[in-house]
Amino acid sequence: MLQRDLSKDIIYELSYSLFSKLSPQNTRDAELVETGLQLYRLGQVYNVSVREGRLVGVVEEGDQIHLPILHIENHDQNGCDCYEAPPCQHQIALLCYAAASFSLVGDILRKFKQSSLKSIPNIMTGRQLLDQMSMFEQDRPKETVELFEKKYKEYIEQQRTSFYQDVYFVYPLYERFYHGLLNQQPRQEKEKLLYQLLASIFTMNKMVGQIEIQSTVYDNAHLPREMTMLENQIEAVSRQLHNLTGGSVSTQYEEVLREQLQALLLERNLCIVPRYNSFRHVYKELLNSPKILYKDLETLSKVEDNYYADLGKAHLYYLLKEDETMLSIIKQYSSNERTLYCFTYWIESLRKNNETDRLTLFLPLYYEMLLHFLKNGDDEYAKTTFAKHFLTNYEYNSFYTNETAGLEVVYQALLPYSVMQYTDYLMHNREYKRWAELQMHLYSYNPDYIDKHDLQEVHKYSPQSVLPIYHHLVLYYIELKGRANYKIAVRYLKKLRTNYKKLKRMNEWDDYIQYVESQFIRLRALQEELKKGKLVNEATSKS
Repeated sequence: MLQRDLSKDIIYELSYSLFSKLSPQNTRDAELVETGLQLYRLGQVYNVSVREGRLVGVVEEGDQIHLPILHIENHDQNGCDCYEAPPCQHQIALLCYAAASFSLVGDILRKFKQSSLKSIPNIMTGRQLLDQMSMFEQDRPKETVELFEKKYKEYIEQQRTSFYQDVYFVYPLYERFYHGLLNQQPRQEKEKLLYQLLASIFTMNKMVGQIEIQSTVYDNAHLPREMTMLENQIEAVSRQLHNLTGGSVSTQYEEVLREQLQALLLERNLCIVPRYNSFRHVYKELLNSPKILYKDLETLSKVEDNYYADLGKAHLYYLLKEDETMLSIIKQYSSNERTLYCFTYWIESLRKNNETDRLTLFLPLYYEMLLHFLKNGDDEYAKTTFAKHFLTNYEYNSFYTNETAGLEVVYQALLPYSVMQYTDYLMHNREYKRWAELQMHLYSYNPDYIDKHDLQEVHKYSPQSVLPIYHHLVLYYIELKGRANYKIAVRYLKKLRTNYKKLKRMNEWDDYIQYVESQFIRLRALQEELKKGKLVNEATSKS
């Protein structure tokens, strides 16, 4: 059961979330782990399951019953009703029970006992800590990045002797290394934000590097949440700094920031979306001056035949509002799925700023890329998402600029992803016949999907248009068999009779109802429902 809801990676991650707070050299910690193991071995753990992203179970200890909880993603929310300092022996016992489903109990305990990660580190003196903080307050960002590099080397060395070093590395990199850097940030608001920005960019670069080393663990489409959290932090801090400084930073900081951003963009291959978004956030908020942009365009132009350098140039041209040049660069990579993901950023930005003239220039290329992706892509969820995003922005721009002539062509080209928008469009414009044709085209295999409210409206205003749909519905429900379905078929037959009467075509109706009666003469229940509905008798009396 647990093997369906968990995986080995999750077990290792949960192990790290508990054991990283303990040390095998500490007697209390070692006894705690041993107690948890014994509770599991004695069969004191039961009713274990995964519910709403949490591993839960019951642990008996003596005459007490405890309910430990291990969160699969939010490890800081782990808990137990024993109220002991976490982690407790009941959480360890629950972990061992889950690990047993994958035969990992011995593995995780052996790695814990071999771990030296929790050995006492070199503690900085108060003077050393103050000197480190003042380094940034004195505007020495280059030395700050050098300090980051030093601490990263120390962290990697620690990881070499740590359990799970080759199994789950992103979580500790974020929780231990990144938060360790933040624990030493300056106290002044501006300096603190500047420090946080460099720390976030530096950590993201290293995190992508680690992911590339073990690229079989993560793929480009499924990012670890820590990566998304770093991207969000970079965006938020960039915006705060812009509001605080007006988008101006010192020359020393600017140089280091540009170096870090270009390294993030050019040195890595995976996780392009968070890398590129971070590059764009910072350039937009803090490096958005023509002097800087043209200088960096010159730098990036020296990198030949490089997709990431071209993406960087495209964004700089975007900030300079040189849209023709920018779009010509992007068009070279229009068949690349990653480019489509990146392109939505600019569309969102233009719409947010109500730059409809520029949006009008961007949407045709977006449309071209989307059509290619819908034809050649494999991810149906992504297809639906991109089509919806494009249509939302295309409709907004069309109505805002009062240029709606091309809407129907776009709706037709994007079917079936545009069915809701196209249906609304046809109903709004009272194109009832085309609406009926669309429903028959899309839902002939299952007419239950046809919107009943729309069907009723077309029935009222254009009885001719719905005749094919009603004929199809009658046969559909008859073929489903069963009295309940026959009753539904009779309801639609009555609607057909009403429409034929409105159209003054009762002769056709008489022929049709006689056909239904004779064609399904052996379906006794249907014949009874036809008589109850006074359909057969009426036809017979007129014949």
